Amino acid sequence: MNNLLPISRTTTALSFIFAGLVVCAGCSKSGSDEPQAGKQTAGYLSGRVTDAQGKALPGATILADNLLFYNSYVETSSDANGNYRVKMPTGSYRALAQIKRTYNGKKYTLDLKPDHTEAFAGDAGAVRNFQWQLTGEDPEQSGLFYGGDVTLDKDIMSELYDVENIEFTFTPVGPLIDGSAGQTLKLKSGEPRTEFYGRIPDVPIGRYKITAVHKPTGTVVMVKNKNGTYSADGSATLDFYGETSPWACTNCMILEYKER
Repeated sequence: MNNLLPISRTTTALSFIFAGLVVCAGCSKSGSDEPQAGKQTAGYLSGRVTDAQGKALPGATILADNLLFYNSYVETSSDANGNYRVKMPTGSYRALAQIKRTYNGKKYTLDLKPDHTEAFAGDAGAVRNFQWQLTGEDPEQSGLFYGGDVTLDKDIMSELYDVENIEFTFTPVGPLIDGSAGQTLKLKSGEPRTEFYGRIPDVPIGRYKITAVHKPTGTVVMVKNKNGTYSADGSATLDFYGETSPWACTNCMILEYKER
């Protein structure tokens, strides 16, 4: 069964909020206040942005979204030390953050994990720290992940109807999107009648050589990009789609498979 609408973080309402950054005329942007992380100050949102190793992450976009008024927000970015601090108007807000990266020629927009998800009053101020995580579930939205989403699509000529019994091996080719080495992953679809049947969620975004085997029989399973062709050895070396995809998904990959 085709599933061309995998759930990924960039298909959430948060992405539409960030998309509004280029069209909103009634928002405010501030980076003139000296960043000062860790200490709550009345009337200011501040914090620090780091990568998965705890190192400073400059250039991240931080957005304080007004919970009452549509397309009303305050925007700033993290400095060279990963710190940010922005003056806040009166109102109730939630803080969000994203980082943009170009990886193997593709552009990606990635959500960052907050240390606190509670709303805050602008005049009271708040401290919100963010971390770039390659995997993990969104603390506010069950079923949404920081990693990429893989949809498993049976070839029309295949007689393999038990995708849950196929083991897919993802071997990194070069560093992952954050520059880390990554590791070989052996992954399977969810079971039938579950949320993740025909899908592998939360894979660290990178370039992978992918092979597969049908575990009950030991049969080699050939894999390819959805719009590609099978190779002689049945493997495929693929990137995740970033912001631009021929399918209705982002930060995703669609694997087609069949027995040799």
